[in-house]
Amino acid sequence: LVVGENTLEILFRSPIQVAESLFDALPYQLPAGNDRGEKPVRVFTRKAAYHYGWDWGPRFVTSGVWRPVMLRAWWGGRLEDVMVIQESLDAERAELTLLVLVEAAGQGRGTLRVESPAGDFPAVEMPVHLEQGMNQRRISLTVRDPELWWPNGLGEARLYDVSVVLTGESLDPVPDGGESDGARAGAGTRTFRDRHSLRIGLRTVELITEADSIGESFYFRVNGVPVFMKGANIIPLDHFSPRVDEARYRRLFQAMDEAHMNMVRVWGGGIYETDLFYDLADEHGILVWQDFMFANGMFPGDSAFLANVREEARHQVRRLRNHPSIALWCGNNEIDEGWHNWGWQRQFGYSAADSAEIWNAYREIFHRILPEVVARMDPARRYWPSSPSIGWGHAESLTRGDSHYWGIWHGGEPFRVFEEKLPRFMSEYGFQAFPPLRTIEGFTAPEDKDPDSPVMLVHQKHGRGNELIREYMARWYPEPRIFDHFVYLSQVLQAEGMRMAFEAHRRAMPRTMGTLYWQLNDTWPVVSWSGLDYHGRWKALHYAAREAFAPLLASPVIEGDSLEVWVVSDRLEAVDARLEVTGWSLRGEELSRIEVPVRIGANGSERVYVADVASVVAGGQPSGVAIETRLLGRRGEGAESEGTGTRSEEVLAENQVYLRPPRELELVSPDLRWTVELEDSGYTIEITTSAVTLDVQLWLRIA
Repeated sequence: LVVGENTLEILFRSPIQVAESLFDALPYQLPAGNDRGEKPVRVFTRKAAYHYGWDWGPRFVTSGVWRPVMLRAWWGGRLEDVMVIQESLDAERAELTLLVLVEAAGQGRGTLRVESPAGDFPAVEMPVHLEQGMNQRRISLTVRDPELWWPNGLGEARLYDVSVVLTGESLDPVPDGGESDGARAGAGTRTFRDRHSLRIGLRTVELITEADSIGESFYFRVNGVPVFMKGANIIPLDHFSPRVDEARYRRLFQAMDEAHMNMVRVWGGGIYETDLFYDLADEHGILVWQDFMFANGMFPGDSAFLANVREEARHQVRRLRNHPSIALWCGNNEIDEGWHNWGWQRQFGYSAADSAEIWNAYREIFHRILPEVVARMDPARRYWPSSPSIGWGHAESLTRGDSHYWGIWHGGEPFRVFEEKLPRFMSEYGFQAFPPLRTIEGFTAPEDKDPDSPVMLVHQKHGRGNELIREYMARWYPEPRIFDHFVYLSQVLQAEGMRMAFEAHRRAMPRTMGTLYWQLNDTWPVVSWSGLDYHGRWKALHYAAREAFAPLLASPVIEGDSLEVWVVSDRLEAVDARLEVTGWSLRGEELSRIEVPVRIGANGSERVYVADVASVVAGGQPSGVAIETRLLGRRGEGAESEGTGTRSEEVLAENQVYLRPPRELELVSPDLRWTVELEDSGYTIEITTSAVTLDVQLWLRIA
């Protein structure tokens, strides 16, 4: 026991200089994608890969203590760890085992007590005899009539508070000046006390990969229910992580909640997120696909590096395993694909012996160390070696495993390919857009407002980014000649292209059972694939996600001369509704209206209506018409049994489809009118228009 004033000294050596010496010592170069340094060295240090540069971020290789450091004095015994194992779960009871790890300074005796601060279950006590060192004890716990933890949109994310209390007395003498946690100081003090508090959720989460008629399934089953996963990939919230406060994390999860997301992938080139992040995921019902922090490179295989990896994995798995939000442990991001599909062996001129040595190091990390740690320390969850499991250039990537499909953007393919290339689970894909003008104004002067100005190019880290945005924009829209218009249209382009993917993936269930787009957020103000910019401001993409991820989706599609209307439901009960299909001229004239009753099945996708396009547009020209679909019915419980057409009927979902791309539509200048009313919680804005008006953007300036 250290008594009195203590000094902790930490010496930071340059991560670049140390890594360069390791780089120089190897007879070959290891791939380290996106490292913008003269020598790409990031793979030699266990440090956030994105600090070395990425195609959406700058290169700032920082050092420092960025999470709390504590020196804790204790005597007698202390709680080192508590692991909660869910043995069984049904409607009547949840049977739990708590593995409690107690560290003892010497021999002692005491009591372990497990209690519920809210009285959700009876307290359980057991006597313990402690020997010096680590002592493991098992405590059985029963929760009667358990309330399940559900993902966002399917039910309450119910959490139970659990406290584990250790009390006891040491059988060894206490030195003068000794002090135990929660006990009196001084010679002769014999009692000790420690407490460990945690929150748990009672649920089952399974990754189901089974052979089927297509290839092999890939979906998550939660509490026995197959769940379509809707969400995004997250990168760190700031390039300098200590600047992120609790408010920013809370705004992030509120934005995910509002967009009906139920899963987020913590990407392997960033950081293991803070405890607060996972607490908020638990509270909001957001499942977490957790990558280990390895991305886009190959790693050393020496014994010191491998030992470091093992300890890192042990620490993170133990830290996070009690969170109900954790759904999957994934070994790395895009490394298997990079090794097999990106030509690294040829690029770096590896000999057969070099390739074998590098690949053996890969297998040691991702096929032995990491799965062994997960199997031993968190056996209830699946481990997935690499995402994607198969590269997007291979046909098998659409029939089994998870897919990163980058034919759109990197491959230059048209957005309609999203409707054709339907994987089992889309875990990464995306398209770039500029951040909002208000964000751009924060780092530019008026003369900088050109996509290709030196200042703007500093904030565009993809070598072909602006070129690809222009190329895709020209396919759909007239060329904007004003910078502000270009920024606006880039966001509309991104949102509408990604909306095609969102809807196609949801229509394709149960073949496709997840869509996680790249990327949710930014680390700094930048042109990127994000839906939320660095300041948390919503780009048009996030609004599109909110609409396309809604629990009920009406999705109209033009197939040849036919209009197909699909309805997708996340609800776990059927819904009776009324489908309304209306043909409009772009001048605002109603051309036709069709109403049909529909019964929307639970948790599935179904084509509920097919008609000739000509009958819907009633003679209107393809360039001058729009088709609107609306589902009307009752929200909430009883919707499946109550009649429709009552005063309580609401719009459950609505959507539109056009017969031509926007640049070919004969749009007319609308007579837009609006009213603004101040209310207690904000403003209500009502807009009316005399004609069909696309992609209206609002700015609210408060004087």
